[in-house]
Amino acid sequence: MNVLNSNDINILDLPDEMLFSIFNKLNMVDRSYSLVDVNQRFNRLILDPSYIQHLDFVIKQDDIHNSSVDTHILDRICEKILPQINGKVNKLTVDQFSMERILGAVDYPQLHSLSLVNYQLKILLQHLKGMFINLI
Repeated sequence: MNVLNSNDINILDLPDEMLFSIFNKLNMVDRSYSLVDVNQRFNRLILDPSYIQHLDFVIKQDDIHNSSVDTHILDRICEKILPQINGKVNKLTVDQFSMERILGAVDYPQLHSLSLVNYQLKILLQHLKGMFINLI
């Protein structure tokens, strides 16, 4: 028999401060992909302007080998989440695997800082060359 004990606690019973602590243990990609659109409360917390001012989309080296999952995850973030928050982003951190998708998805009118992480010089020069040609 499966009887719920009145002492059982659900994650939704936790105060916002504790949820923020839990969410901060996850990287931005995991938070965005896994928690946005779960419920209104998670949306309010995850998409809070003070929480999303700095977005870090650096993909862990361990996850690089599974590029189809990364593409699927980045596609969802770029199509569903970034259009909701792009005007609130002040700082963006990307790596060579996420930069093109993240920067190409939307405009960031409040962006003041762009950090590039784990870039090979050859790939960075290709991106910069492509961006320069598109400006002409």
